Amino acid sequence: MIGDRLFGAAKGDEPADLLLRGARIVDVISGEIRQGDLAVAGGYIVGFGARKAEEIIDLKGKYLVPGLIDAHVHIESSQLSPAEFARAVLPHGTTCVIADPHEIANVLGLRGIRYMLRATESLPLRVFFMAPSCVPSSPLENAGAMLSAEEIKEVLSWDRVLGLGEVMNFPGVLSRDPEVWAKLEAAHGKPIDGHAPGLSGYELWAYRLAGPRTEHECTLLREAREKLRAGMHILIREGTTARNLSALIPLLSAHTAPFVHFCTDDRHP
Repeated sequence: MIGDRLFGAAKGDEPADLLLRGARIVDVISGEIRQGDLAVAGGYIVGFGARKAEEIIDLKGKYLVPGLIDAHVHIESSQLSPAEFARAVLPHGTTCVIADPHEIANVLGLRGIRYMLRATESLPLRVFFMAPSCVPSSPLENAGAMLSAEEIKEVLSWDRVLGLGEVMNFPGVLSRDPEVWAKLEAAHGKPIDGHAPGLSGYELWAYRLAGPRTEHECTLLREAREKLRAGMHILIREGTTARNLSALIPLLSAHTAPFVHFCTDDRHP
């Protein structure tokens, strides 16, 4: 239930906390850009139009847009602490990230994931996590830690952990590797991120039905279309070295918008 303060501000009986006056409001629901005022109270938008407010900021025709959710990012790739990362991305409009901490997990295991959760608790940037599925990334690696299916299950129970991070071991999925499938089963009913570059045909359908429902590794439009048709959400990646925006942007339309998202994956200094 909403509180009296929030209800009163929405109804116009009490002043809002903030009024953003004279904005060009980009409404991504209605598809409009309209001139007007927007009121905020208690961290919520409580209405449009002129009304009383504790603080008024005149935007003088500047665009007011929703914050970007970066749908898949490894904060560690930036070589910044989470606080400094937030300081870098917030001024550019990113207000929320879905982070996969598999780099720090490959070094410190559960201790590294706990650190990332603690370090993002009170930031102005909203940070959610996916439990790293591939620690180590490959059986051939000499990693600093290993995460079993049981430990993944524990991580999935923590606050702000939404689901299972990118399942890079798609050969293990396709060969029914017991450890890989134990992790998929631990995340049953939760979001599972995919990572299967070039996968197509029967193998793509088998991988998708095993649980992964996003893909950020598409580099070609035809690959992205096939994966979209198989029921996957496509994360268009524009990182430091992997830049797929120009190749994949034709995928985005009014029909596909609910299934096409944006991510950076890795941003290096």
